[in-house]
Amino acid sequence: MAPHAQQVIEATERLAPPKLAEDWDNCGLQVGDPAAEVSRVLVALTPLPEVFDEAEEMGADFLLLHHPLIFHPVRSLDTSGYPGDLVARGVRAGIAVYAAHTSYDAAPGGVSEALAETLGLEGPLEVLSPRGALQKLVVFVPEEHADSVAEALASEGAGVIGDYTHCTFRAPGTGTFLGGESTSPAVGERGRLERVAEIRLETVVPAHLARRAVEAAKAAHPYEEVALDLYPVEGRPQGCGYGRVGRLPEPLSPEELRDHVSEALGAPARLVCRAGEKRIERVAVLGGSGGGFVREAAAAGAEAYVTGDLDYHDALLAESLGLAAIDAGHAPTELPALAPLARRLERLCGVPAVASRVRR
Repeated sequence: MAPHAQQVIEATERLAPPKLAEDWDNCGLQVGDPAAEVSRVLVALTPLPEVFDEAEEMGADFLLLHHPLIFHPVRSLDTSGYPGDLVARGVRAGIAVYAAHTSYDAAPGGVSEALAETLGLEGPLEVLSPRGALQKLVVFVPEEHADSVAEALASEGAGVIGDYTHCTFRAPGTGTFLGGESTSPAVGERGRLERVAEIRLETVVPAHLARRAVEAAKAAHPYEEVALDLYPVEGRPQGCGYGRVGRLPEPLSPEELRDHVSEALGAPARLVCRAGEKRIERVAVLGGSGGGFVREAAAAGAEAYVTGDLDYHDALLAESLGLAAIDAGHAPTELPALAPLARRLERLCGVPAVASRVRR
C-alpha cells in the first residue's frame, strides 16, 4: 500500500523542520490532500511550468519544492497567471505541493552543507549563522526504566553536545502519587499514597525536535501520567543555521577559486571583490541569496565568501572587510541540495524520489 502524503510530509519535516523556518516564510503543504496516496516524489528548486511538466511526465504525485509556490496570503485565485495557474494545475493533476524553504536552508545537512560539499570544502564544517533554540527536557522515571527512556530520547536527537551523544544527567529521589478510582498505576495500588524510587533524568534537545522527544519519552515510560518538564536554555542546536565555513584542500587565488566554483557548479561565477593578492584557504558559503551575511563571513575568519545575489553594496562591504566575494548565482548555489534531499527522503518514507532536471 502506497504511503499517504501526510507520511511524506512527516518525513520531509524530519529533514527540514518547520520550526527552523523564518516567520516571514511560508513552508509546508501548499496544495493537495494529506490523505492522498503518493507513489513518486519530484524534488525541485522553483515552482515553474516546466517543473509541473516534468512531474506529470514522470507520474509524480508529490512535488517537494524549495521555493514556495504560495509565498504571500492569497485573497483570490486568478488561474490565468502565476501562482494561480500552477495551483490549479496541481489540483487538476492530483499533485500535492509542499515547500521546504528556510526550513531546509537552516537544517542540518541542508542547502549550504550540500554547497560546501560540492565545492570540496573540508571540515569539520562550521555553521556561519546559527539558528534554532535549545530546551532542557526533564523526566522523572523509575530507576529500572531510566535507561530505556534515555535511549528513546537519544533516538529522537536529544542529548547531543558537540561530538557527544546520549548526554544525560541523573539524580535519584523519591516520587509520590495517589491514584484515583479510574487509574491503573504501573506501580502500587490506586487509592493509596505510593512512594517510589525514581530518577530525575535531564537532557538537552533542539527545540524543533522537542515534541518528538517528549512523545518518545512518554512511549518508553511505564506510567499512565508522566511527570515531564520542558524549558528553554542558552545555546544553539548542533548543525542548525545558514551557511557553512570550511577549508579548501589547497590555497587558491581569488581567480582560481572563482574558476573552481564555476566548474563545480556548472555555471559561471563572478568575482565581485578580490580583496588583495592573498591566497585563500578558509571559505564561507551560503546557498541562495546571501548578501545579508557578508559581515558574518568576515567575522568567521573566512578569506572568501561564495553565495548568490551579491549587490554593489555587498561587494563594497566585503572589500572593506578584506573578504574576497564570489557571486555564483541564486539557483546554482542551491541546486546541489536537491539530490541529497531526494535520497534522504526516499530512505525515510520508502517512496521513490528524484531531483528535478530543471536547473532554475
